[in-house]
This record gives sequence, C-alpha cells and structure tokens, in this order.
Amino acid sequence: MAADTSGTSKFRITVIPADEDGCRFYLEQYKPFRLASLQQDAHAFGSTYAREIKFDDEAWLGRIRNPSATTFVAVQSHDNRVVASTSLIGPLPNDKPTSNPYHVVSGVMAESGTAHNNKNSNASGEDIEPLHFQMSAVYTSPEARGQGLAKSLIRAATEEACSRARGEGRPLALSVVVYAANSAAISVYERCGFARSAEEPKLVFNVFKNSSEEELNMYFQGDS
Repeated sequence: MAADTSGTSKFRITVIPADEDGCRFYLEQYKPFRLASLQQDAHAFGSTYAREIKFDDEAWLGRIRNPSATTFVAVQSHDNRVVASTSLIGPLPNDKPTSNPYHVVSGVMAESGTAHNNKNSNASGEDIEPLHFQMSAVYTSPEARGQGLAKSLIRAATEEACSRARGEGRPLALSVVVYAANSAAISVYERCGFARSAEEPKLVFNVFKNSSEEELNMYFQGDS
C-alpha cells in the first residue's frame, strides 16, 4: 500500500497503488466494501450490485490499473478494512461532467452534463486550457459516518488535483456530479469548497438502473 496521505489513530486516508500489493488490497478489501456499499445504499450510485457482482477479478483490476483513475480510501487502522472511498478521474479530454467518468477516460463519451468555462489567461493574456478532473463515488459505510471521513477524502483528492495542475502550470477545473435529491452530499461538497453550477439539474437516464434521476454539477472554487 502507498504511504498515508493523512489520518488519525482510528482511521487513515491513503491511495491504493496499482502495484502487486495494491491490486491484492483492491480485491481483498476494496471490492467487498464496494459491493456492500451497492447493497446498502443502491440509490447513491450510478451502478448496481447486480451488475458488479458479475465482474471477474480482471474487470475489477482494470479499474485500479486505469492510469487516469486514483482511488482514495479511508481504512480502519486496527484491521485495514476500507470504510470510505472516492476516486479522482482525469485528466479528462473535456470539461463535461458525467455520471460515469470512467467511460470518458476510456474513450467512450457520455452525453450528460454541461460545459463549464474552459479557458483561463496567463500574465501575457494567452488562453491556457485547464486541467480537467472529476471526483466520483464518494461513499462512507454507515458504521463509520459522522467522523469527517468524506470531507477528508474529498480534500485529499482535491489536493492531488490541485498539485497536478500546478505541476503542469495550468489552471484546475475540478467537478463532481451529485444527485440533486442528495442534500447531504451537496452540503459536504459545499463545505469542501465546491459550488453548484448555475445551470439547473438535468434529468439523466441511467442504463444500468433503467431509470432517470436529476443530476447536479458542482465545481471546485477553492478552500472554504
């Protein structure tokens, strides 16, 4: 496993690497967490338990080995069990948030989401294309809620995106797609420096659930 990015005596926040140890951890610890999450709070995800329980190990490992995906987890210090996670996807080829950013970095363009201002100027007045990232699948197990883990994960992922943008000398465009009905998630993102898009939520069809739900785009504005 990678070195901790932050933590307390009870939990630690870390990144799952794509090396041999990381892949083993992903299958032994993250996979059960993800499947349990899909069962416990099916409404919170764009995917379903029925879909992902059919994945073989190679399908699961394809996610952690994706060079455009960084998976952050909160683990219990005493037993290494994953209790919360999020993923940072990018850099993305455009600035259109989508319910499934994995499809975008795989070259399959989704049609949901709306454009955000995608140009900034440097001191010379030249346009600089921002480095686009999207945060995805922020979730905390019920027994670990109320301890700030979601905020810690969001901030760790945000710091990573900011660092990578600074490293390339480019402005950052960081977004997240939230179900408009999920007021608790929206509130957490707002406390972590995200703001709601000025555009109205859009009704988006989810092929995995065979249903539609209103989605809201949020954009990182800076530390709050």
